[in-house]
Amino acid sequence: MVMTLGVYLAAIIVVMMINRVWITPDVLLVFIGLGALLVGRGHLFIRDWLPFVAVLLAWEAMRGLADNVGAAVHSDSVIALERLISFGIVPTVELQRLLHDPNAVRPLDIAMSVVYGAHFAFPLVVAFLFWLRDRRLYYRFIGSLMLMAIAGFVIYILLPVAPPRFAYQFGEALPVHDIMATTWEKLDAVAWVSWAYANMSGNPYAAFPSLHAAFPVLAWLFVRNRYPKATWAVAVYAAIVWFAIVYLGHHYIVDILGGVALAAGTYYVVIHLGLLDRLLNRLAPRRPAPASSAAG
Repeated sequence: MVMTLGVYLAAIIVVMMINRVWITPDVLLVFIGLGALLVGRGHLFIRDWLPFVAVLLAWEAMRGLADNVGAAVHSDSVIALERLISFGIVPTVELQRLLHDPNAVRPLDIAMSVVYGAHFAFPLVVAFLFWLRDRRLYYRFIGSLMLMAIAGFVIYILLPVAPPRFAYQFGEALPVHDIMATTWEKLDAVAWVSWAYANMSGNPYAAFPSLHAAFPVLAWLFVRNRYPKATWAVAVYAAIVWFAIVYLGHHYIVDILGGVALAAGTYYVVIHLGLLDRLLNRLAPRRPAPASSAAG
């Protein structure tokens, strides 16, 4: 059942991308809900998912407001730190110089744009698969996801950071292209992209920490103990995401390190400090251990 629904969700995401439907949490959750109905868990889906869906959609609607509080946007200082940890180079600049052709659309540009667009799809699909197998694990994961998103929102307010593609607006002008935007335009998706990119990009100065980097790391931390066979697959996906966000000009290596630290800190607070345990005991109590044959 889990494999079938996993294929179903993957197919839905592919169809959405082919038909130029922007993969947002609200749209994807409709299809996840349909998957729950297919396995006879519609009522339980509403109970377990509705509170988190409400928080996620509220966060998605509000995160673009973080750049309106008047805090100074950091750029040159972040570029200096990037060069310090990258042996004097800016990785985004070097990757685009080596791999990107501004006058053509390469398969790499399309593939990395698709990976970037699946930002919300991956953690929600992981959460759904957890929910099918282990509701306590689902609650821990989705609760960690919400806590991490809220913490990121607070950081965006206090420390707005411009991504490489917008560095020219605040100081040093890096020779960086917005590859994802130009890729969709060259593929004759101008009308769709012009609206989606302008209205659904959230906060353009929320580069640090990178939630694109943090989401797969959080998934890896949860998967590694419960489903060790899937650990490498999640790790490979995380590495691809990290490459994509740097190559496309949306994040620095510094942002990735911040995202990894945010995910690890959130996991520690939720799992090792037991932040959600009291709530879990009410929402998804542990099943009593079966009586032994001797006791019987």
